[in-house]
Amino acid sequence: MKLSKIALAMAALSVASSALAHGYIESPASRAYMCKQGKNIDCGAVQYEPQSVEKSSGFPSGTMPPDGQLASAGIANYSQLDRQSLNAWTKTPITPGPHEFVWYHTAPHKTNNWRYYITKQNWDPNKPLTRDQFELTPFCTVNGNGQAPTMRKAMSCNVPQRTGYQVIYGVWEIADTANSFYQVVDVDFGNGEVKPDGPGENTEWSKTLSGQIAGNNLNEGDKVIARFFDASGEVTALRTELTIASAEQRDANRWAYDLAQQINATRQDVRVGMRDESGEVSPVHGANSVYVREGSPLKSVAISYEEQKPVVNETIALTNLRYSTIDHGKATVIFHVDTRGEVSFEAHVMNHMGAEKGYLKQEMDNAGQDVTMTLNNVTAGHHMLKYYATNKAGILFAQDVLNMMLENAPSGDVPAQYDYTFPDGLASYKAGTVVLQPKDGKTYQCKPVPFSGYCKQWGRYATQYEPGVGTYWKEAWALTGKRHGR
Repeated sequence: MKLSKIALAMAALSVASSALAHGYIESPASRAYMCKQGKNIDCGAVQYEPQSVEKSSGFPSGTMPPDGQLASAGIANYSQLDRQSLNAWTKTPITPGPHEFVWYHTAPHKTNNWRYYITKQNWDPNKPLTRDQFELTPFCTVNGNGQAPTMRKAMSCNVPQRTGYQVIYGVWEIADTANSFYQVVDVDFGNGEVKPDGPGENTEWSKTLSGQIAGNNLNEGDKVIARFFDASGEVTALRTELTIASAEQRDANRWAYDLAQQINATRQDVRVGMRDESGEVSPVHGANSVYVREGSPLKSVAISYEEQKPVVNETIALTNLRYSTIDHGKATVIFHVDTRGEVSFEAHVMNHMGAEKGYLKQEMDNAGQDVTMTLNNVTAGHHMLKYYATNKAGILFAQDVLNMMLENAPSGDVPAQYDYTFPDGLASYKAGTVVLQPKDGKTYQCKPVPFSGYCKQWGRYATQYEPGVGTYWKEAWALTGKRHGR
């Protein structure tokens, strides 16, 4: 088995975590990407990997992704994306006509095309997203010509005429697999259907600002701040603050409603909430839009926080990630963990489709040690090491996703009976045993001790005979002359 090595400092984990997984719509920001940005809440795992909403190709003529699960692509870990209501998600203001759509490809696959669909004007935003909610002819198709795109791919599309809240469904169809990547984009065209001479003659609040009154769940004592901006910067006179005063108010839907009410009661030039067909604006428990009169210089609104975060003294760092090639469906992953304080460490290894191939959970107290995970039923391809670190108070203070590309062992390799998992204490090996030393990637065959038929013992506290490393290793081992798997 070959040992691949990636030196990973904790500071660089965010770069490594996206190296092999896939793509999302960056502009206008998709629902999943807004989860990563913190503009959408209660998103679950997708906030860490918006690029991984991938499933079998099939929209719109096939059965995949299933109706009601279009946003998550039918992936159970991302099911929170399928929550659907008028005010569940942050929306991007948009107008009909030419617009630039930007995909960010964290791993550029060979591409058939990118397609964009839009909901029907009379769709019901409080019902699950299904095919019958969408126009099933894409309003924009961009050919990929079977080539791998650039990391950031911009494309111009002519967005159809719509009013109010709509959903755009982006599909990136891959050429070299049977899969596609799916992205939901929540947009707001404004309430253009309200006519001055119609039943909704109150059109005072006709302009929608960029941004919404929405955000994260908070803790008592935290402060949430609504900040308003014009072309010159923040209009500080409009800044509105709310201090979270109760356990009930910690919920993002609750404080968004309360803050909207506070703004409406104290400001005369903005209204916060959802606008009905009559033009009236009322706060909702969820994401609230901000409306101003036509001609207002205001451009956008943003939410910021002053959080009373609990003090976390524990730390964790993962370094020296390495992994074997695959031998008869098995592989091994090794990495070094350094912790400060008492830490509960949990790690999963998943394949590209999310099937678990290895699991480990252990308690660590000021540890500095190598951790070994054995993987079973493994096939070559992309795998992910997901880890979580929690302190004694139950606070999750670190997590990440590290990517690995596992390969099959080349034919003709020297077999290694004890790859990677050398015993923790003293141990004996039968004469002729071949092992792989992960520290140099070479294989060694042990020499027998006279009259015993076994190799010389070595272990954690007797390392002088450790192959290739110990002071007297040559007395116990013979280098096979091959660098394993290379």
